[in-house]
Amino acid sequence: MQQHHRRLARSASLIIVLLLGHSGAWAAVCANPGRDGQGGSDAVINSYFSGPDTQTLSSGTRTFSLTRQRGPAPLHPGDLALLLQVQGASINTANRTGYGQLQGHGLVAEWVRIDRVEGEQVWVQGGGSGGGLLHSYVNAPANREQGRRRWQLVRVPQYEHFSLQQDSRALSWDGYTGGVLAMDVRRKVALNGHRLSVAGAGFRGGPALSLQGALGRPADWRYPVPSVQDRQAGYGHHASKGEGVAGTPVLLLEVGKGYPDGDMGRGAPANAGGGGNGLDLSHQRLGNGGGGGNGSAGGHGMPVEGGGLGGHAAPRALVLGGGGGAAARRKGDGGQGGAGGGLLLIRAAGLQGQGELDLRGAAGSAAGDVGSGGGSGGTLWLDLPVTDSLAITPEHAGGAGAKGGGQGGDGQLLARGERQWPGFQPLAVAGAEAGFRCRPAGHWITGVLFEDNGVGDGQAFNQRRDGDEAPLPGLTLTLRDPASDWQKTTTSGASGAFQFRLSEAQSRSQTLRLSLMLPEGWLLPALPALNGEPGHRHGNQIRWQLTASADRHSGPLPVGLIAEPSWQAPVDTALLPGSTAVLAFEYQAPVTGQVQFHSDHPAVRGLLMDRSCSGDSEQWQSGQNAGWPVSAGERLCVRVPVRFDGQATRIPVTATTLPHNTPADFIIAPQQTSVKILPGS
Repeated sequence: MQQHHRRLARSASLIIVLLLGHSGAWAAVCANPGRDGQGGSDAVINSYFSGPDTQTLSSGTRTFSLTRQRGPAPLHPGDLALLLQVQGASINTANRTGYGQLQGHGLVAEWVRIDRVEGEQVWVQGGGSGGGLLHSYVNAPANREQGRRRWQLVRVPQYEHFSLQQDSRALSWDGYTGGVLAMDVRRKVALNGHRLSVAGAGFRGGPALSLQGALGRPADWRYPVPSVQDRQAGYGHHASKGEGVAGTPVLLLEVGKGYPDGDMGRGAPANAGGGGNGLDLSHQRLGNGGGGGNGSAGGHGMPVEGGGLGGHAAPRALVLGGGGGAAARRKGDGGQGGAGGGLLLIRAAGLQGQGELDLRGAAGSAAGDVGSGGGSGGTLWLDLPVTDSLAITPEHAGGAGAKGGGQGGDGQLLARGERQWPGFQPLAVAGAEAGFRCRPAGHWITGVLFEDNGVGDGQAFNQRRDGDEAPLPGLTLTLRDPASDWQKTTTSGASGAFQFRLSEAQSRSQTLRLSLMLPEGWLLPALPALNGEPGHRHGNQIRWQLTASADRHSGPLPVGLIAEPSWQAPVDTALLPGSTAVLAFEYQAPVTGQVQFHSDHPAVRGLLMDRSCSGDSEQWQSGQNAGWPVSAGERLCVRVPVRFDGQATRIPVTATTLPHNTPADFIIAPQQTSVKILPGS
């Protein structure tokens, strides 16, 4: 069965590539939809990978090293993976009010297919140049200007069905990997009353230290973290900031540096909460931590003059929720900031049943009379069919602050494309397509519209786009059910391609009608067949009938049009009686063949061919000529000598196009245009 699925996935991918090539408007990279079979019985479904601590992946990269792994499954060829820059934002680090404001983030992400794995080396197929990565990704330790930067690669299982038998969760972010729960389901996700959870799996809260005081000031926005020796002596000031997109406090790291110029103090670095300040030199009066931020900013810790600030709202991106800031502490336990929620991604043909999507941030903890900030809610990203409704309300609130600590901000709700779901914002994530798009569980209809005129090295009228034949974007097609009022429309993209995708519920083996209204000035030389069934003409409308069966593809339907000839007269002209003038008409050939020009008006003395439209005549013809050879797209001029007798008259000239190798019963109607001659003075 899996081999059957793989063959279908490859055939779907091949259809797209053959139809559009890499320049198509929706040309896709596909992995192996459904290869992991039935899902929903495992608590942890994702595996997480990252590379060396100083590895940079440039756009266009196809191969790189993976040196860290967590999770149940290794990578194999044909796997789908999500590559994302988890940390990498730069912030204002000045010790004043603007501390922590975002200056740039680089929090990019993309879907890739795994093509090959050898030891620590992996080869991927993406949507970038040469099949490589679209974006650049950086692993780097913190320096004096910027906190640490980290990317990770997440293996995303490709299920045929997903029916939850127990709660499923993400492994929590550990500073290198984790925090992401992602799935790709060819059919539907059934929650069955269970939970998909990334609650508290995001960026970590600031750790709390027992300190006796140092030389910090109540107004500090940042302050150096105490050394190991100072910590042992309790010498230091303020509380630690949380972790976020701009870096990690050094107390959460095995080795390395934390935020530039210090991890302690009330300033909030990007979406991480600020730590509470010590309000006197002996660390007796203490501030509470600020909440982490994501979709909204975190709440500030108390008191106003020294509490940690809430983390800023995160940019619209695939981000983990910000960790809460710690509470300043003199002795004892508690005061650690709450962790943010993680990142939940669902790509599926539908989402059904009751259950929970849990992205909540974790609550802060208290240390005596002070408390830390809660972590923010995480990020939900959905890729579902346009027709799918969302009956589930995601839980994405931030965690509560302890005592006077700040509440974590709400998470982000994101979806592919513009959606009408309340609270959702659009976010495109490029790269390998969803399995339900590569191999839809419902019915899939594809085609391409183009000029079948043989220009370049192409052959006209072969119902195949070749040579330099141009695509025809922006043409409208309609799919409707004649037995009901249901219909949907689409337009051909920049490559001339179009597609309709029906869900399983819409694919009931009913008869549908696909139609195209020929645009003005265009001709259809031959009626292509769809699934072996010929189309039908109804005036300028072309119709095809199909059966909308599930797990079926109709097409690709090649619709090759040609333009009517362009035949243009000069502007109306005034002449003196008895005078002679040469009037230039202009013709453009829609297809390779011959063209004949003719006028039987008595004022016309003959026809002069001016092939290059230079004003110089190539040859004189009288009456009906024998036919001039033309190539598709060629422009030429006909000069018409006229003797004017003084009476106003209109002089018509006819162009008859005779294409080579025309299909049976196809002709191009003669084109007539005219110029009016008026008496001048």
